[in-house]
Amino acid sequence: MISICVAHALCASPMLPVLIYGWEESSELMKVSFLLGTLADLGYDVYDFIRLSFRTFDTKHEKPTPIDFFIILGLMHHTTGLALIMPLNLHYVDRFEYHQTAVSLLLAASLCFLAGAYKFTLDVYEKRKDFVLYKFIVLFQLGIILYTRVYLWFPAALGLRAYMKEQNDTTFFYSATVMITIFSIFNLVLVVDAVGAAAKWLPRRFPKSKQEKDETAALVRRTSATGMVTPAIQMLRAMETKRKFKAGVKTVIAVNRLSSHASSFSNDKKDD
Repeated sequence: MISICVAHALCASPMLPVLIYGWEESSELMKVSFLLGTLADLGYDVYDFIRLSFRTFDTKHEKPTPIDFFIILGLMHHTTGLALIMPLNLHYVDRFEYHQTAVSLLLAASLCFLAGAYKFTLDVYEKRKDFVLYKFIVLFQLGIILYTRVYLWFPAALGLRAYMKEQNDTTFFYSATVMITIFSIFNLVLVVDAVGAAAKWLPRRFPKSKQEKDETAALVRRTSATGMVTPAIQMLRAMETKRKFKAGVKTVIAVNRLSSHASSFSNDKKDD
């Protein structure tokens, strides 16, 4: 967890000067630093995508990754960086929307991971101060996610997309539209998770009885460290359960029909 915080922060740090001064006003060193930061993030995405792939599809792996987790993190998150970073560096590296989005999302992820890791070290069962601090962290994560993944992301992403259309860059416009849509869904998943966590935690009172402490412990176990892929995974599992249920119902109906036909055939033979 801490290594992820450090990795994201190290990727974002070299990009800050370009975000502050703008591409035209930045020195060559600042521009190179920005590019190195984006490539470092791309390298991490490549590494983590390969790691997730092995853990998901290697049936003999000691710590297998659920397929739904791979879909959300691998396909919806990592593929955006894999598909867009290099083309953006080659064709749109001077755009402020790119600078703002890259830095804000990396720093947001780093802060949310760090806050989430610290959150689970708090004694929310015995110490009222830790309980209040836990609530504050939940609210802090919600604020970071709403600011970076809604307030900053959507205007910047749509603005960059509109600029591509103005440049008649049809190929990249359509491919970027697909990836922006996928990553927007991922961002909204995080928003739903963060809002859900805040709705559960903020009204909750400090646990005093054993039953209240058990309920709080169960809530902590269900809470994700970052406000990350939990709701999407639950949604995918619910859809899979629903699909299996429908398939099971169809199977039962088919078996019953087959049994009925077999019984009718046997009765007809007896009558003969």
